[in-house]
Amino acid sequence: MTRYFMRDTPLCQMEQQMMTPPYFKPRGHGRYSPGFQYSRDDMECPYCMNFRRNHPCPLEQCVCLDERIVAGAIDLNEFVRDCFFPEAGVQLQARLERSFNGCSIGFFLSDSHRERWQHWRARCYRMSGRDLAALFLLTAYEDIWRRMIWKFDACEFDFQSVQLSGIQPELYSVYQAAKAISTGSRNITLADLASPELVTDEAFHLIVCALLLAKYGDAILNFERKQGDAM
Repeated sequence: MTRYFMRDTPLCQMEQQMMTPPYFKPRGHGRYSPGFQYSRDDMECPYCMNFRRNHPCPLEQCVCLDERIVAGAIDLNEFVRDCFFPEAGVQLQARLERSFNGCSIGFFLSDSHRERWQHWRARCYRMSGRDLAALFLLTAYEDIWRRMIWKFDACEFDFQSVQLSGIQPELYSVYQAAKAISTGSRNITLADLASPELVTDEAFHLIVCALLLAKYGDAILNFERKQGDAM
């Protein structure tokens, strides 16, 4: 290990220059090399140190979800099937197929939704995964968020004190889904999700994304990032 004898003296810089190898270029003058990118073949389950034959890991327990999604070794449909099937009835399965099969995925409703969620996600980093998924829904619409912004802390949401009078009917299902995800209640059921009359297509998309986020964590958002990188 190099030792500078003139450290903390006026001759320190001169000593550093004298000990620098000829033609040495300090950091910052080299070529940037991006991080290693896994391929689909690299992400086969048998290569994982946790792989046990005849005992495959459930998706929510996979330690390589981020890498597998970015490498394209797993698609969103696998998460949807794992999260909802076979409990989902025929009507809900058909609606899931129409909404998520072979289409580009955008988790956030708008740029404002994304900014609100990312801001409060960073501030409330101690929240549970279920509460972060509820936060995803509650920040989707300005009308809901305006009612909710002073009704929560880093530990929980105070749904009991929220005033819903005057809320748009199509936003009611989003609020109830957020409450159900956070508290574990049955304010909204799989049968409700299957009905377009009770849950609009836009609300359905948001609620399904929130349920995926609750079960698999932030790794699920890599599908949106992967899509953006490909454009």
